[in-house]
Amino acid sequence: MDSAKKSFTEQRIFLLCFIFLGIFLFLIGGLFYRQVTQHSYFLQKGKYQTQRRVFLPAPRGDILDRQGHVLACDQPLFELHLYFDSIRKEIREQYLKFLQEHRQKKQPIDRVKLQQQARQSVVQRHLDQANAITHRHETLDITKLERHYHQSLLAPFTLFSNLTTEEYVRLTDQLPVNSPLFIATNYCRKYPYGSAACHVLGYVSMAYDLPKTSKELRSFFTGHRAGKTGTELSQNAQLSGIEGEEIFAVDPVGFRSECVERIAPQKGKDCQLSIDIRLQQAVEKAISRYQGSAIVLDVTSGEVLALANAPAYDPNLLSPKIHNSIFRDITQRGAWLNRAIQGCYPPASTFKIISSIAFLRNHIATWDADDTENCPGKTKIGTRLFHCDHKTAHGPVSLAAAIKKSCNVYYYRRSQECGIQNIAKEARRFRLDQPTDIELPFETHRMTIADPEWKKQKKLGEWFGGDTANTAIGQGYTLVTPLQMACFIASIAANRTFTHPHILHDAHHIQTAPPIGLAPKDYRQLIATLQEVVRSGTGRRAQYKNIAIAGKSGTAQVWEHGERRNVAWFIGFAPIGKPAIALAIAIQETSSNDNYYGGKTAGPVARQIFEAYFH
Repeated sequence: MDSAKKSFTEQRIFLLCFIFLGIFLFLIGGLFYRQVTQHSYFLQKGKYQTQRRVFLPAPRGDILDRQGHVLACDQPLFELHLYFDSIRKEIREQYLKFLQEHRQKKQPIDRVKLQQQARQSVVQRHLDQANAITHRHETLDITKLERHYHQSLLAPFTLFSNLTTEEYVRLTDQLPVNSPLFIATNYCRKYPYGSAACHVLGYVSMAYDLPKTSKELRSFFTGHRAGKTGTELSQNAQLSGIEGEEIFAVDPVGFRSECVERIAPQKGKDCQLSIDIRLQQAVEKAISRYQGSAIVLDVTSGEVLALANAPAYDPNLLSPKIHNSIFRDITQRGAWLNRAIQGCYPPASTFKIISSIAFLRNHIATWDADDTENCPGKTKIGTRLFHCDHKTAHGPVSLAAAIKKSCNVYYYRRSQECGIQNIAKEARRFRLDQPTDIELPFETHRMTIADPEWKKQKKLGEWFGGDTANTAIGQGYTLVTPLQMACFIASIAANRTFTHPHILHDAHHIQTAPPIGLAPKDYRQLIATLQEVVRSGTGRRAQYKNIAIAGKSGTAQVWEHGERRNVAWFIGFAPIGKPAIALAIAIQETSSNDNYYGGKTAGPVARQIFEAYFH
């Protein structure tokens, strides 16, 4: 019996030891899993609880013209900052003082409110000190202060921004060595040439999207400057650079204790544009008194040497931030609009070059002097009467005379023989129905080359002979941008069907496009006729000294706010024989008193541009 009890006891002890051994092994296994297998997980979790990342904005790259002149760069911007951890002791002492006062006066105690008042009181004290030194009168934004304290405790709180040189010197000289205030260097965008090329350059504004990075740390970001329009936007990735970062160890409250890692920001890459700033300034001066656009292209490469719009704005006024009054002024003047790529206008008589090519390629017209149309000053198409600009009649006109004198009747009649499909086909060969894909943002897609199918899709009714007549002289539904017409005339100069414009400078740009398709004799005669337009025709005011210039003027009509307005056009290139530049100018009336016409208004502007280039 005793032996049986002893055996049972030994079994129970063995079982108990086995259970304890199992528990011990389980604890050892769990400890191994936590300490070894999940080591990296808990390490990252510890970092997340005890470390914070602060991103440092990167300086933007410069924008240069084709000669290397700086058009946009970063300028140092001095700011007066305050870190909350540096005034932590002061805030605590002020809080205890407020608490004691409330107890003495037996007032209700709201500790959260007292802490807020203590923060505000201490910050206000340092702000008053800075105001006294700089002679400023800055006030404390309580809402901004509290939001910053609760959301961006690690980031510095900005008391002053955009310190002047005198203020910088005063603060550096008079602030105590142990002051929690410190001067930090930030950057703002500077445009040395003011409003010159503003629509090409664009401007920047603050963006607050966090940089792409790993999410193991809680991160803070005070924002960075991102392109809003122009090259600043289209080349933003290249100009922006790489943000730096500082990693701080923090206490349980969230205040900094030490910096454990710092990676300096990297400046963005420079961007070189194709424009020549001196020519750009000359073009802007020539067009400054009008509302319109002027573009100058290098015929060989297609690079934009100048792209000017009027009215313009000074992007320096938009940096480091846009004031409401400035924004309203630019809006009211219509200066935001990049008319070169966003303004759509009927091309008027400049389109007669397209119609002439269509007539020649479809054997509707020749250069023979006796191949004429009689212009009595008007003609009837269908049931409508269409007038020529020369109301007293041109008489018999050949194709060359029709281009030189800009006779509408010639194009009204020959267009009926040629047909709208052939005319529209020529316009599309020169890509007047699609954007140019220049390296600038927000180019419009509203350009239109109409035909019966287009009119049907737009539910505008049946296509009539009068629609064809209007299209042949660049009116009706036809809409193009000034840049498109600059590309078109550059293509005529180089005997090709398309010129791809570039705003980024590259010495290796090569234009490849099929030839126009005219017989050599016809092409030479077309160029000679365009030269006669400038020598003694409607574009004679564009002539400059003995430079051989080819061009075409035109006057379109548009409706704006219920009133008819003229758009004065001139397109041309020079010198004939070895074309260097091509230009397009479009100037819109702003008042019924303007009385603008292509040859009279746009022609002299073209002359100034040719003078600026060839002088």
